[in-house]
Amino acid sequence: MDGWPEIRARSFEGTADQPRTIANLLSRKEQEQIRRISSVLDCSRGDIVFAEGDEARFVHFVDGGVIRISRCADNGQRQILAFRVPGDLFGLPDAGRYVNSAEAVCAARIYRLAWHRMQQMMREDPQLQLNLLMKVVYDFRQAQARIMTLGQQNTCQRLASFLLDFARVPEFFDEKRALLNLPVNRFDLADYLGTAPESAARAFARLESQGLIRRITSRTIEILDIAGLQLLQRGPRRGHSGGIAEEKRSPLQEQFG
Repeated sequence: MDGWPEIRARSFEGTADQPRTIANLLSRKEQEQIRRISSVLDCSRGDIVFAEGDEARFVHFVDGGVIRISRCADNGQRQILAFRVPGDLFGLPDAGRYVNSAEAVCAARIYRLAWHRMQQMMREDPQLQLNLLMKVVYDFRQAQARIMTLGQQNTCQRLASFLLDFARVPEFFDEKRALLNLPVNRFDLADYLGTAPESAARAFARLESQGLIRRITSRTIEILDIAGLQLLQRGPRRGHSGGIAEEKRSPLQEQFG
């Protein structure tokens, strides 16, 4: 392989993004060993990397593109739990099975490592175990932040959080031109925000009317005021009203407008 994906380590608040390459986490010997035992998968949009309940034989790193991680409720309703972007690790097993499904949102390249070989390497190198633990803890903290987002933020705030997250990924954000190219469609976005596509569209219109963004196409967004998006994401402090954030709505209000 020519290069390695980056393992990103953002702060809990998501205000910083400090890339760390896999070369910083592994010794040269381990890097060489992983090169020998890994395979590269080039995925097309919609390709299934693995499905919920499948035997978890591999762990994966994203090198390019976006992988959506989702789970379906008993009633068949899908919830997108995360979008994995370059540098992310996904597919750690739980009792030998994948607990979620992983699909390519767009053309993507991933590195696939056999889980039993990774376990063997971790047994031989305790530092590798620690590095993996750090990554798992980071993902756990991000999941906690997602719970806070879905439970306490309105749709406009959730959308602002989503845009800011992707603006931290150089593959999708042209910082010089302030252009964000979204790789996800409106249905994926709605399932990630926990709302209906129509509510997500209204949230886009609200941000645009506030002068925070400008929609050039359905997938290309110009970020006009990143500080304003950050302010909206944080929301007004308790006891204060904000001119940007809309009033928080209940799930029933979101569903029925």
